[in-house]
Amino acid sequence: MKKSYLMMLAAALMLLCAGAASAQDIGLAFRHSRGANNFLTPSKNTLKLTANTDIEAAIQIFVNDEMVGETADAKQLRVEYTFTTPGDYTLKATASAGGKTEEKTITVAYVENSKPAADKTIPAQGVTKNADGSYTFCICAPQKESVILVGSWNDYGATNKQTTQYVDRTVGSETIRYFKTTLPASETGTEFFYYYLIDGSKYVSDPYARLVLDYDNDKYITAEQFPDMPAWPTAKVGTNLKTIAWYGDNLLAYDWKCNDFKPADKTNLVIYEMLFRDFTGTEGAAKGNGTVRQAIAKIPYLKRLGINAVELLPINEFNGNNSWGYNPNFYFAADKAYGTPQDYKEFIDLCHQNGIAVILDVVFNQSDWQHPWYQMYSVGSNPFYNATAPHAYSVLNDWKQEYPPVEEQWCDMLKFWLKEYRVDGFRFDLVKGLGDNSSYKNAYDSSTNAYNASRVARMKRLHDAMRTVNPDAYFINENLAGAKEENEMAEDGELNWANVNEAGCQFAMGYKSNASLNRMNAKLDSRTVGSTVAYLESHDEQRLAYKQTQWGVDGVKGNNAVSMQRCGSAASQMILVPGAHMIWMFSEMGNAQNTKDNTGGNNTSPKIVNWSLLDDPDNNGLVDCYAEMIRIRLRYPELFNNNDSYKNTCGTWEKGRTIFTSTADKELYCVINPNVTGNITVSVPFRNSSSAAYTVASKSYGSNPLMDATAKEVTVEPNCYAVFATTGISGVEGISEETEPMGIYPVSGGIEFSGLQGMAEVYTLDGRLAARVSGEQGRVSLPSGLYIARANGRSVKVLVK
Repeated sequence: MKKSYLMMLAAALMLLCAGAASAQDIGLAFRHSRGANNFLTPSKNTLKLTANTDIEAAIQIFVNDEMVGETADAKQLRVEYTFTTPGDYTLKATASAGGKTEEKTITVAYVENSKPAADKTIPAQGVTKNADGSYTFCICAPQKESVILVGSWNDYGATNKQTTQYVDRTVGSETIRYFKTTLPASETGTEFFYYYLIDGSKYVSDPYARLVLDYDNDKYITAEQFPDMPAWPTAKVGTNLKTIAWYGDNLLAYDWKCNDFKPADKTNLVIYEMLFRDFTGTEGAAKGNGTVRQAIAKIPYLKRLGINAVELLPINEFNGNNSWGYNPNFYFAADKAYGTPQDYKEFIDLCHQNGIAVILDVVFNQSDWQHPWYQMYSVGSNPFYNATAPHAYSVLNDWKQEYPPVEEQWCDMLKFWLKEYRVDGFRFDLVKGLGDNSSYKNAYDSSTNAYNASRVARMKRLHDAMRTVNPDAYFINENLAGAKEENEMAEDGELNWANVNEAGCQFAMGYKSNASLNRMNAKLDSRTVGSTVAYLESHDEQRLAYKQTQWGVDGVKGNNAVSMQRCGSAASQMILVPGAHMIWMFSEMGNAQNTKDNTGGNNTSPKIVNWSLLDDPDNNGLVDCYAEMIRIRLRYPELFNNNDSYKNTCGTWEKGRTIFTSTADKELYCVINPNVTGNITVSVPFRNSSSAAYTVASKSYGSNPLMDATAKEVTVEPNCYAVFATTGISGVEGISEETEPMGIYPVSGGIEFSGLQGMAEVYTLDGRLAARVSGEQGRVSLPSGLYIARANGRSVKVLVK
């Protein structure tokens, strides 16, 4: 009896559970054929509706409470429905089984094509906050009939009232269409995300977005790089859409501290070219994890080096997180891989506080595939892009430069970054690709490299746009074209890159052929005086120190001390030359990493972060040389204005190279010994016959040049340079008098050093070596007097009593 009762109870429980399961586990799922797209247009107004269940059930499908299909005892119901009347619709599926009913709904909107706007004004593209607090959205979409705004304010829901209106503008033979709509802040809020649905089939972000969410790449950005980054709204928009525009009233807000920065004259620039990705990060590794915040911590180093401008490789939102940035997608958005808008602004602000201008490298030749205008059209019928580039240097998707909205985008972008981020100018990548299509006879090198009036005209128009915001902003072309074209650009106040890498490498390796560095001076390069940014290295070129390690002549290859001396000697023929110049990051340290791949092309993968080079006395000594020469160059610009007193012979070899310049009260003489072996003695036109009237302003690390003003001679050791100048002109003048924090202490009868990294040197004020000491601690005995002590990468004046 007891056993039978238990069996009956168990059976009852099983039936109860089964009934509960049948009532609870219908598992209704409801979808339509357009996925996350809940908008219908006249050309796409039919939906396939599908309801599925896990168990057999009675299924019904409704459109606005009108049943359009039903079935009994089935696991699936499919219905095709065509919408004929514009409006907002609720689609509903119900499933009933075992006394239980489940229901799922989807909201869709059937919208008419966009209509012409009664107000024919065309607002600024992107999002504009109006005086009444509302937001106006505007996007350029020529040849399109329908543009629908979709936003986070209603969970990316479908609603007919978010259909935009359009205004057509005629430019020459082109009809350009702009779509616009205005929504109140009471509806959108003050921070939101949005995208556009184009002709019912293309999902695109806003080409003028100030920030974007990126489905594919944001997941790899850490909280350290970008704190509190919003998650991708997968449940709302799916994953077919890859980017969403992000707007907020305070999204870019920053409290600027430096409001009176005055950049240096363009002819007196010493630029430091920098890639955030590799400038900092994990020491000794090539992880490409450098950030803006880490770069901020290195600004004191830039100050020590003495440069007066930083040129950042492209920071506009690019494809992926690991890039040089020459594959941009959104020109108005800062890439989140390096940091927040506030991080970028703080970096710029602190640079300004330290006398350093910030120049952005921008890429107007091509974009990557996520640019909204590339997404909108099929290849071959895209008014914004060329199906085939008309020039020889095609990269990615080639912009059609003469199409009016393309240049409009460039002008708007330049003005935005000048205003919003307070950058001080731009370097324009691959200017040879910025000509009109018709300006190229063919896509071969000879045609691309030929004089091109349309490039000259385009760059002038871009410059004019910049001048409306900042008349003095820097304008630098990477044109590398003929003298005629570049000199016409110079007439407009533009600068042009001058690539002297090959000759610099030849000199650094110890080869006489093709080693003239006279092109560092625009005057000796058939260019307008002061119109070039001449350089030894750039991100596109091989490093001098790498070539030394591979192909240096005997005495150079494998000898780091000599290699660093030759790098410094090459730098002297750049820095001490009139005009603007550029240093690719870590050139000043003698970085010897290979920058090329097996085909000779650029290796854009992350490079090893090796600030540890500063621990090597020879590499650190090279940094000191750069700093000394930059200090001279920028502190005494009157010596480098290409007047008749300035003369340089940087194309000779055996008898040395010289740079002589003077004013009424100042003299400067640089002597370079290109030879790998043997001292050289050079005649120098000292005005004063007393050696006490001159000092060593800068010299190769570890060298001991000699000067005899009476005999008017200077002797320099092989591979080295030496700068002699009238007393008062020195690369170590004006340095800190505070010696204690540097580990350099005056003691009775000498100088004591502590915490040494490498060798310490002491010089008299006339530049003669007085003492050397190495080891972690050391002491030198000296007669009483004032000396220059160099140690730990710093130089100070020390009074010995």
